[in-house]
Amino acid sequence: NEIEAVLSSMLDAVLVVDCDKNILRQNHAAESLLGIRKEDHGRSLEEVVRNSALLKFAEKALAGEEPTAVELAVVRDREKIFQVHGTLLKDGSGRKLGAVFVLNDITGLKKLERIRSEFVANVSHELRTPITAIKGFVETLKESALQDPENARKFLDILESHTNRLNAIIEDLLMLSRLEQSEESGEIALVETPLKSILESALELNRAKAEEKKISLELDAPEELKAKINSQLIEQAVSNLIDNAVKFSEPGKSVRVRAEPREKEIVITVSDFGPGIPREHIPRIFERFYRVDKGRSRKMGGTGLGLAIVKHIVQLHKGRVCVESAEGKGTKFSIYLSVA
Repeated sequence: NEIEAVLSSMLDAVLVVDCDKNILRQNHAAESLLGIRKEDHGRSLEEVVRNSALLKFAEKALAGEEPTAVELAVVRDREKIFQVHGTLLKDGSGRKLGAVFVLNDITGLKKLERIRSEFVANVSHELRTPITAIKGFVETLKESALQDPENARKFLDILESHTNRLNAIIEDLLMLSRLEQSEESGEIALVETPLKSILESALELNRAKAEEKKISLELDAPEELKAKINSQLIEQAVSNLIDNAVKFSEPGKSVRVRAEPREKEIVITVSDFGPGIPREHIPRIFERFYRVDKGRSRKMGGTGLGLAIVKHIVQLHKGRVCVESAEGKGTKFSIYLSVA
């Protein structure tokens, strides 16, 4: 009874077979995962389990061959990745009785590994571009351009631009790291703050860029509207959204920022009349370094991290951020904050 209780409470799937691969015992997790029933006891594993990789592994484990652990995919409602460990089952005299298999679900771990790998690849790519340019212009300056003050000045301006881009990427990466740490610890200082002044400040941070493109910035927010927020972080989130809107809007258009109460939430929206976002890209736009138009985004100086920062800031406030967009009709980002 104690053994049954232990097996039943385990999240990992446990399967026991004899030397002929006949099923002796399994726990609830194994029944659910592999489709084994209690009445399957005594039946051959091949008759019950349809996973060929698991069957081959069982054969090797019973033969005492390496490896004693393997990763394999199991498909029921959806595909999952499992680390399977096989151990020979012996009696007190060392006689082989069969084998025990434990299947540990590592789907989440594999996903994290993939995300980490993609992140490292993306960071490397984003850093390599300005570094390569800096190296090239430094070599040109060393070889001959220093004797030509006009060209030297032009090259130094380009070097400064690429250096600023490197600095922006590093600053955004550090910001993301701090936000993630705050999410894990739950440590964030929230103060009830009038929203209009925060939104005005975010608009001012982007006014010079907007004026260069003759884009008007509009604000609609009641003076009395307050929210319990970290004002510096919300200002940055809204500023990032305004920056994106200005960046991708055609000259002469407008960017509108609005805040309003809705039932138990406060909604901050940033709307533009730019080219819009193709539907297939919308699910991924909050990913780090994801760009709808890679060439255009880099040309405009984006780090590819702005929307990821927005998402983490909003999550830190226990809120959510959504996007509505249609090609050729513009984009609207909405930040939803709970009313304390």
